[in-house]
Amino acid sequence: MLETKNLEKNNIKIYYIYKTFSWDLLFYYAISFMFLTNYKGLTAAQVVFADSFFPIFKILFQIPCTILIEKFEKKTGLIVGNTLLAIYILFVLGCKNMYTLIIGNIFMALAFVLKNLCESNILYDSLLNTRNKGKLFSKIEGKSSAMYYFFEAFSCVASGFLYIINPNIPIIICLLCVIISIILSYLFKTIPINVTNENKEQLANISIIKILKTYTRHLKNAFKYIFSSSRLRLLIYFNAIFISLISLLTSYRRSLLLDINISAQNIGIIFSVLGLISGIFSSITPQLHKIFKNKALTYMGLYFSLSIVISGLAVVLNFPYSICLLIVLLAQTIQYIIKGPYYTLIRQYLSSFASSKLRLHIVSASTLIEGLVSGIVSLVGAYLLTFTSTAYASIIIGIISLFILAILLIYMKDKVGLKPEEYNPKEINFKEIE
Repeated sequence: MLETKNLEKNNIKIYYIYKTFSWDLLFYYAISFMFLTNYKGLTAAQVVFADSFFPIFKILFQIPCTILIEKFEKKTGLIVGNTLLAIYILFVLGCKNMYTLIIGNIFMALAFVLKNLCESNILYDSLLNTRNKGKLFSKIEGKSSAMYYFFEAFSCVASGFLYIINPNIPIIICLLCVIISIILSYLFKTIPINVTNENKEQLANISIIKILKTYTRHLKNAFKYIFSSSRLRLLIYFNAIFISLISLLTSYRRSLLLDINISAQNIGIIFSVLGLISGIFSSITPQLHKIFKNKALTYMGLYFSLSIVISGLAVVLNFPYSICLLIVLLAQTIQYIIKGPYYTLIRQYLSSFASSKLRLHIVSASTLIEGLVSGIVSLVGAYLLTFTSTAYASIIIGIISLFILAILLIYMKDKVGLKPEEYNPKEINFKEIE
């Protein structure tokens, strides 16, 4: 028991550092759009189209990745995932055309499927089984997310100035951060979860084909349990739409700022400030959840979609430059205020009332649907840019997402964010996957 507690403490300490370097690509996003368009010569539509392969291949890789993690362990998944992410950065550095970027996105899809399946689950497995496990998970996730956002803020400023010296420098530093993530992945310890040595030996000797058959049965049962709960079903749908918007806006935001003639240095500074804001709000996620209670996702969904529409309108209506810039920056600030706490809240909601094994299947189901929706949204976003500007495309995407999220939120009103005793037992009492 004492040894298990020491392993848990070890993993929690490492998780804070790990997430700071590994949650997403540092020194990259502030200049990635400029790097690929201005330096590598791709068009905005080509970049967004290539990025659409990321969510599509996340769907294809979801099942085989889950099988591999069940056969081996989550620590191995992290090591392989971060290694594949390093390969993606090498493809970006050597990008010659859209097809090179597409291949790179396939590697990144595999990387993030493995990372998404393993990262939060390693933390959750490392927490003692206490009544406040969910709150403690949320607290650690929120604090580690804040640390990432603060470091990201520094990286955004630095990458903007480094880009002016040489566009390759921030990408190379990004690669170094990923290498640090690989090293940190090795330091996690596997927490034993009631598995006997005999069962471990049997699992090690079992064939991939047999695991595939077993997993297919497990996944079928998992989907049956997951989608018998309207709470989980609606959460997964909402998350798929929301993550799709966050993913698309990674390119749209930068394209919009370039359209209104913001320089590389200033873009770096802007996203540095936005990262700090996101980090601050991420660090107070538990307090925000306490204030807004079961209305948190409602406010996040509606305000996020409205901000997309407003940022596009500010450019389309041809306001004076200073006013246009102010509105665009305020709209993007709202997006970052929401984005910070959102990841922590949605993980807490999806992880609640589930065992370690069922959580893995919930994440798997959520990622499958998220990948499908993100692929569709990215393709639509790329298609819009082939015949209209980023501003008009933002308005169209924002209005459509506002309509869809509003419908989902109406259905979620009396089904999500309730106290345990307020739920129908079938909504939260799941059998273990057999």
